Amino acid sequence: MSGIGIVGAGISGLTLALRLQQLGVDVTLYSEKDAGSMRSGRLPNTVARMGHTQARERELGSVHYRDPGCLMAAAKLSIKGDPPLEFTGRVTEPFHAVDFRLLLPAYLDDFAGRGGKVVVGAESPDAAQVDRWSRGHELMVVAAGRRSVAELFPRDAARSPYDRPQRVLTAGLYHGLEMGPLFSYNISPGCGEIFRMPMMSRHGVVSSVLVEAIPGGPLEPISRAPAAEVGDVLAGLLAEHAPRLAERMDAAEFGLLGPEDLLQGAVTPVVREPVAELPSGRIALAVGDAWVTNDPLTGQGANLGSACAWIAADAIAAGGPYDAAFGRAAAARMWEAAAPVTDWTNAFLRPPAEHVMTLLGVAAGRQDVADLVLSLFSDPAYGWAVVSSPDEVARIVDDKG
Repeated sequence: MSGIGIVGAGISGLTLALRLQQLGVDVTLYSEKDAGSMRSGRLPNTVARMGHTQARERELGSVHYRDPGCLMAAAKLSIKGDPPLEFTGRVTEPFHAVDFRLLLPAYLDDFAGRGGKVVVGAESPDAAQVDRWSRGHELMVVAAGRRSVAELFPRDAARSPYDRPQRVLTAGLYHGLEMGPLFSYNISPGCGEIFRMPMMSRHGVVSSVLVEAIPGGPLEPISRAPAAEVGDVLAGLLAEHAPRLAERMDAAEFGLLGPEDLLQGAVTPVVREPVAELPSGRIALAVGDAWVTNDPLTGQGANLGSACAWIAADAIAAGGPYDAAFGRAAAARMWEAAAPVTDWTNAFLRPPAEHVMTLLGVAAGRQDVADLVLSLFSDPAYGWAVVSSPDEVARIVDDKG
């Protein structure tokens, strides 16, 4: 047997592989694609990585695409109304947005270039394949793989309040919407949310736009629009539901970069059982989206995946035996990070509580509170402590600084 096997080359699998490599643990990474195929594929998501995630990347020595145009030190929130509720918050550590078709292959090249072993062609392995691989490793970690995830890690009903998607998603990269390095968070009550951020892409820094449509509402039709029509459909939605974005749109230039720069679908938020006992006698440990899949509404998916991979790496590097007890202990430590993120994101999928609206209203008139609200996205544990507590909101509101 040889070290640790990791299934999946997303941000969780690659962070885990790079960290274990750094800690001197033998790792084999099973990836669906090589770096070149990753670069030429379809848009997988639109992700902003927060300060803690970037700090881990610096510690790994894997820092890429730090163009000032995709580093966001400020975000503008706008809630549609008459008048709208609006404020701009600032953070000390900018959010960083890079197309994962650039970022993930850069990490894969880092891992391979430092001597890491990569097995390419592991396309959506099933549980039997994971078991076969496990016979050559002390431990299998599953960070991706639709079939293996569904078969190995059943849904944890106690931690999964939703059994269907709460938003229908449309993400794309666009030209003709210039706002500089500003994150724009737009809420249309009862309809959904529209986000814009600058993202480093294969075409330089462009605007990524994510539409989170409440199912059956007026934003949902864009999720069914063909690529050739998405730009026109989005332009109409911006005018109605995100007028601040529409003001910055160049109607003559606005449009989708290309058909490969569009992602449409839906996500069912779910937490799965984190440990599976394999026929080989070894275990598989789930991390990242294989374990916890949150709606991207609060921008926490990749950041949580990175955090949990780091926790798992430290547990693995401490040594085995890598049995079921080890898996449960590692999962308990990861859940300390994942629980507030999951609770916070699930809460955002519902209409905001009165005390949350009070906090946002105060942020519109006080810069210190506006900055604090934005900082919650970089500190989701405190973010959940705030939005779940009327008393904590009252303390913040009553604090005159």
